[in-house]
Amino acid sequence: MMVKLDHNNFGSEGLKYLAEGLSMNKVITQLSLKYNKIDASGARYLFEILIYTQSALELLELDGNFLRNEGTIELLRGVSIAKSLKQLVLADNQFLEEDEVLDAIDTCMTRNQTLGRYDFKYNFISDYGKS
Repeated sequence: MMVKLDHNNFGSEGLKYLAEGLSMNKVITQLSLKYNKIDASGARYLFEILIYTQSALELLELDGNFLRNEGTIELLRGVSIAKSLKQLVLADNQFLEEDEVLDAIDTCMTRNQTLGRYDFKYNFISDYGKS
């Protein structure tokens, strides 16, 4: 089952209420929250959705939000624990190529073996990564 809530601009406050229902959902396999003005404070609610042990969520799309470094790190903590997530789209979330973010990406890619697709385009990260 797919839930698509793109371009609603409900922000992190709206995500808080949405997460109350989604944090224990066993049915949704795809969740699209593109361009909803979700900032770093909303990452905690995304974390709660991702860590539910019986979650069937396979695809999470968050293009065009404002997670920045802090929110991206929090989100990736949840992604590293997620049991069924196969695809993560974090395009255009304004995070930077800094050690803390790169460490979170590395940890996530190491711990979560079900993830086969990451999309980090249109952020401030290059091919050089951490030296």
